[in-house]
Amino acid sequence: MYLWSERPGARIRQIVADVATLIWVAFWISIGVSLYAFLAQLAGAGRFMSDSGAGLRGLGGRLGGALQGIPLVGEGVADGVRTGFSDVASPMIRFGGDLERLLVFVAALLGLLLAAVAIVPWMNRYLPWRLAAWRRLNAGARAIRRRRFATSAAIGEADLERLLASRALHRLEYDELLEFTPDPFGDWLAGRHERLARAELDRVGLRAIAGR
Repeated sequence: MYLWSERPGARIRQIVADVATLIWVAFWISIGVSLYAFLAQLAGAGRFMSDSGAGLRGLGGRLGGALQGIPLVGEGVADGVRTGFSDVASPMIRFGGDLERLLVFVAALLGLLLAAVAIVPWMNRYLPWRLAAWRRLNAGARAIRRRRFATSAAIGEADLERLLASRALHRLEYDELLEFTPDPFGDWLAGRHERLARAELDRVGLRAIAGR
């Protein structure tokens, strides 16, 4: 399996694009994580409220324990104190817990959105181009270099060169053909298929018909 083109220029472009993509994705993921960590600190307000409610409930329990020893009325007073403090503390604990979870969720959402806004447009352009080049390269290598295993009769390099030249002549734009030969039609009619075949090989990212 080939990862990058065999053509020097295309290979360098693909490697640079891959490295740049890794750096870009890693950078924005780190920014998103840092933003999450910063905003998640605000959840301390919710924890503080929950802790305050728990402390208030604990204070009511201690006061109730101290009042419980009063003769005759101690038990009733202790229960009343505990219930009163608990009634005040319970909403604080619930609200503090809900606020903490909300702030953590918002922090995670904002961190994710920030990373996605930067990464998704980049990947929308990079992935189709990179996958198309990768599939074209490997499909071309299988079709051209493994031909003897796919057919009962081996195809000679001269015949394959002619087929590649025909493919280039019928599929490539004129400016692409002129990069390899100043006279594409003349080369075809004269049986000079080498330069046209090289144009097709360049399109799929291969150096030559035979493997290295």
